[in-house]
Amino acid sequence: MRIILGVLLLASVHVNAQKFVLEQDQRIKEDKFYYEHTDLTYLTKTYDISDSWDITPFTGYRLIYENKKNVFETYSRFHIGAHVKVSGDWGKIVFRNRYEFTPGHTLGTLDTTNDHRFRLRTKYYLPVSITKYKITPNISDEFFFDLDHVDYTRNRFALGLGAKVGKIKPELYYFAEFKKSSDWKRVDVVGLLFKYDF
Repeated sequence: MRIILGVLLLASVHVNAQKFVLEQDQRIKEDKFYYEHTDLTYLTKTYDISDSWDITPFTGYRLIYENKKNVFETYSRFHIGAHVKVSGDWGKIVFRNRYEFTPGHTLGTLDTTNDHRFRLRTKYYLPVSITKYKITPNISDEFFFDLDHVDYTRNRFALGLGAKVGKIKPELYYFAEFKKSSDWKRVDVVGLLFKYDF
């Protein structure tokens, strides 16, 4: 009976797909390549809250290739969340709320446990669009919360330049990452991101 009710409930929910976003990101720190990921995210319908506010739920999968202790490792991460956008003549702000789950597994020298965390990013886009490629400066700040230990563990302050070339959206960015261990440590990172909507 519970299964039948569950199927009926799912059948009654109508969700229109807005788009898929394929993302490729590469990063450098201390003049060395250390990280890249490929991300596929499914965005549902955008819901208008008002003339200037809207919300877009999303879910996705990320494949990560990262240098951990001088050895490159590959691992997976799943995420779900929503983009909340507010825009006006002054520009646009996007609040990204994202829950992430990294499944624990052993693969070669990689040995990870289940990891749950929540990320909250506030990103401001200036009301400027330069050249036909719509080059737009942005600034953001992001908080990372470890849900396994209920702790605030990381912060990223970023500056970026995004553009649009057809369906491809490249972005060159810099961020200062502050990560908590025994003390807060800073790392400076430069990255290049590509997004493709389809």
